[in-house]
Amino acid sequence: MTSIFGVSPHDLRGAFRRFYVWHDQLGVWRARPLPKLTADEIAYGVKPQLEADTLLELAYACAWQRCRRKVFRYLQEYAVEGPSGHAGS
Repeated sequence: MTSIFGVSPHDLRGAFRRFYVWHDQLGVWRARPLPKLTADEIAYGVKPQLEADTLLELAYACAWQRCRRKVFRYLQEYAVEGPSGHAGS
């Protein structure tokens, strides 16, 4: 079965970008972010390992964690540099 775009509706590869994903012997799907998390990212709440019963649940969790990691990096960048492009008075 394919969607109108010619891609399987179960094609979740994009959700797993920058994650190492595996299926263990107990039937649980697991993923770890790449590159390895820093201690600051873990303290911010980015999880070092994700688990889910289905591949779709894991895809959602990976997408959520990837966004959380991007927000952390954005906050780190602007906390140090401050907003650029603003004229000071």
